[in-house]
Amino acid sequence: MKQKLRELFPVWCSDYTSKQNTLILTDDFDSLVGCAIEKYVKGNEINYFYNFKNIFVADKEDKRKAIGIDLALHKGKSWCNHVVRINENDYVNPLTANINALLKVHAGNYTKKYSMSTTLTIWSFYGLSLPATREGKMILLAIDSSFLGHYSDKFRKIHNTYLHLLGFDELIDLLNETTKADYLHIQEKYNLKSKIIMNDEGYLETDVALAELQEFFDFPIELPNKQFTLMAQFKTQDAYTYQIQSKDQIPNLISFALTGTRKMKYTTLC
Repeated sequence: MKQKLRELFPVWCSDYTSKQNTLILTDDFDSLVGCAIEKYVKGNEINYFYNFKNIFVADKEDKRKAIGIDLALHKGKSWCNHVVRINENDYVNPLTANINALLKVHAGNYTKKYSMSTTLTIWSFYGLSLPATREGKMILLAIDSSFLGHYSDKFRKIHNTYLHLLGFDELIDLLNETTKADYLHIQEKYNLKSKIIMNDEGYLETDVALAELQEFFDFPIELPNKQFTLMAQFKTQDAYTYQIQSKDQIPNLISFALTGTRKMKYTTLC
C-alpha cells in the first residue's frame, strides 16, 4: 500500500499486539477471508456472526472489543469497503478502516468510489504477498467482484488508480490479460457468492468451496467450529437520499452503507 494512503488509516490498524480483539464475521466470503487474515496476522478470532438482522455470539464471557470485518459499523473498529457518507460532511466512524471513508467518498461523488473488496484492503495494508499462482490471483480479484470495475470503459481509470494505491500493479496487468467471463467462471467454479448461514444447531455453514480454495492461500480459510447463540436483533431498512440527507437523522444506528448514488441500506436497534 502506498504510504500516502496507509497513513490515513486509524492507528489501531498498525497495532500488532496479538489476540487483543475478537472478530465479527458477516455472511459472505469477503468477510470470511478478512477474518482469516486478521487471525493470521494478529491472532484475532471470530466470536460473533452478524447477518444484518441478528448478531450471534460464541463465547459470551469473552469481553474483548470486537472488530467488524466487511461491516460498516457506525461505532467501533471495522474493516470495510462501503460508502458511508450521505453528504460530504456526514459523520464517519473514526475507527473504520475504509478507503471510501478515508478519501471522503459520498453520494455526490459516488462514481469515484473504491469498488473492490475489503479483503484486498486488508491484504494490502498488512503487506501480504499475492497468491503465487495465476488462478490464486484471479480468485483474489473475484472476491466481492473486485474485477468488475476494470471492464467498464468509464470506470477503468479509477479502478486502476485504486489498484496502484494498494500496490497491486501486477493485478492490473492480469486484468488486462483476462476477461470478465474468466472471473465469472471463477466465481461459479468455487461458489464464491454463496452466503454463510447458521443452521438450526447454531453452527455456521456455506456452499463456498473452502476445501478446494485452500491451496491458493498461505493461511487457513475456514469457518469457526463453534456453536453460536442469539445475542441481539436489529431492524434493516432501505431508504433514498431524498428521504434522508444525513446519518444524524437515523437514531440508534448500527451499520450503514450507500448502495447507489441515491439509495442506502442501514440497520438500527429494534
